[in-house]
Amino acid sequence: MPDRLTKREKREQHRMEWQEKAKKEERSQMMRKYILWGGIILGFLAILIVLIKLVGTSGSPVSNDKISNFPSVSADDITYGSTSAKVTLVEYSDFQCPACAAYYPTVKKIKEAYKYKIVFVYRNFPLRQNHKNAEISARAGYAAHKQGKFWEMHDMLFENQGSWSGLNDPKDTFIEYAQKLGLDLEKFKTDINSSESKDFVTSQERQALSLGVNSTPTFFLNAKLLRVNANYEEFKKVIDEELGK
Repeated sequence: MPDRLTKREKREQHRMEWQEKAKKEERSQMMRKYILWGGIILGFLAILIVLIKLVGTSGSPVSNDKISNFPSVSADDITYGSTSAKVTLVEYSDFQCPACAAYYPTVKKIKEAYKYKIVFVYRNFPLRQNHKNAEISARAGYAAHKQGKFWEMHDMLFENQGSWSGLNDPKDTFIEYAQKLGLDLEKFKTDINSSESKDFVTSQERQALSLGVNSTPTFFLNAKLLRVNANYEEFKKVIDEELGK
């Protein structure tokens, strides 16, 4: 006959079984906690890695990729500042573009603040499909350039954009601007209508297209695409960083 356990032995057996069960439950709970916290930590690390990648690729306003075939500053370019400067800021712009007009005050301030430190280059990219007077205004700028008054005409065109952008033919208005600037009006009329002015604008337009430019204003800082708002401090920060290299 099998041995029978005493009441005391039975109580001890139940106690040991209960303790073992409690230990197993405790180990199971600990394991669940480890798994839970491990998942939370891994999820956090995954999010952190994504954020780091996003900041590394798009956080900087200056592209990491320098365009190897970017057109260097030439004698044909319209420039402002020191042509021997180590930093070049190029703007592809359209005189009828509202966004360009919004950037204009900031760009003008940057030009003046850094005229002895950088060279600023204005290049035409008329958005003909949207702005019917984009080309003729660019040619007006070139005609003024032929008499050494491009930047003065540049300012007048942007500051008075609302006055001429809706006109069917704004030439007479541009001639008035030329008169205010003291230009030779006959020469201005000849130049704005010349094949030379047309070719100049078309050449810069093709140049912009070859670089993948599809909107205005588009800026390049030392041949790198620059994405900044119309904010002086944003421009200043990236230019100062480039000057410090």
